[in-house]
Amino acid sequence: MNANVTTLDPAACEPTEKPKGNWRRYSGLMIGLLVLGVVIYLGLHLGEARQFVELVRHANPLWLLAGAGYQALTYVINGAVWYVTLKHFGSRVSLRKLTSLSLAKLSMEKMIPAGGLGGSMMLVRSLESKGASEDAASASLIVDAISLQSSRALSIVISVAILWAYNGLHYMVIVVSLVFALFSAAILGAIFWLIYTNNRNIPRWMRGLPGIGAVIECVADAPPASVENKTLLWKATALKFVMLLLQVATLDAMLRSIGYSARLDHLFASFSMSSVASIITLIPGGIGAFEGFSLLMLGMLKVPIAAGLAATLMLRAFILWLPMIPGFFVLRHESKHLVE
Repeated sequence: MNANVTTLDPAACEPTEKPKGNWRRYSGLMIGLLVLGVVIYLGLHLGEARQFVELVRHANPLWLLAGAGYQALTYVINGAVWYVTLKHFGSRVSLRKLTSLSLAKLSMEKMIPAGGLGGSMMLVRSLESKGASEDAASASLIVDAISLQSSRALSIVISVAILWAYNGLHYMVIVVSLVFALFSAAILGAIFWLIYTNNRNIPRWMRGLPGIGAVIECVADAPPASVENKTLLWKATALKFVMLLLQVATLDAMLRSIGYSARLDHLFASFSMSSVASIITLIPGGIGAFEGFSLLMLGMLKVPIAAGLAATLMLRAFILWLPMIPGFFVLRHESKHLVE
C-alpha cells in the first residue's frame, strides 16, 4: 500500500487527469434531483396536496426525535463494524472516533456513487492516521464492503419472501432483485479476485481507472485473513443488518409521526427494496430513485400516497440531508488531519 497517498479523494491519485466539466461532474446529481421532482409532483397530484402539507406540518415531534435517535445509532453500529475488525487484527481505535468517521464516510458515499466504496480511501487513511496498521486498515475496508453486500443480499431474500407471501411479486421487484444480484456478485467477485491475485497480475488499466484505481490497489494489498475469518464476517454482517433494521425503525417513526402505521415486515420489504433500487442506479445518494421506488412499494402495501410520500421525504431528510451538515465538518477535520 502506498503510504504516501493521503488525500481524501481517490481520484487525486491520478494527478495527470484533466478536471471534468461541471456538467459531467454533477450530471448524476442533476438527474437524481429531476427524478425526485417528478416523484414529488406525481405524488402530490395523485394524492391530496393539501393533505400532504398538513401531515408534514403536524408531525408528532416525539416520533421525529425517536427517528433521529435511530439514525444516530446507525453511525455507532457502523463504527462498531470497524472496531471489531481492528481489534481482530491487533489495532485499537476508540468507538467514539470510529462513530465520527462513520458519519464522514457515509456522508461521502451519498455524494460519490460507488457501490458503498465512495469513502474507501478516506476510511483507510483515516484509520492509519489514528494508529491502525496498514493490514488492519485495509482489512476494515474489506470486511465493511463484504458485510454490507451480505446484509443487503439477506434483506432482499427476506423482502422477496414477504412480498411473495403478501400479494405476489411485482415485475419491478424481480428486475431490481436480479440487477442487484449481478451488481453485488460483481463487487464481491472483484474483491476476492484482487485479494488472491498477485499485484503484478493486475492490469495497468485497472490501476489507472479514475477514482477507483487507488481503491483497487488498497484491496489488492489487504491480507487474505480479512476474508477467511468467517466469525468476523458474520459479526460484521449482523451489525450491518442491525443498521438496516434501525433504518426501517426510522421509516416506522416517520409514518407514526403523521398518524399512520404499517406492518413492520411490510416496511422492512419497502425500505430494503427501495434502498437497493437507489444503489443500482448509481445516482449520488440515490436521489429520486429511492423516493420513487419507496412510493411504489408503500402504495403496493396499501399505504396512502400522501402519507407514503410524506414519510419517505421525512425519512430521507434524516438519512440523507440532515447528516450532511455535521458530516461536512467531520470531513473537513479528517482532511486537515490527513494532509501532510
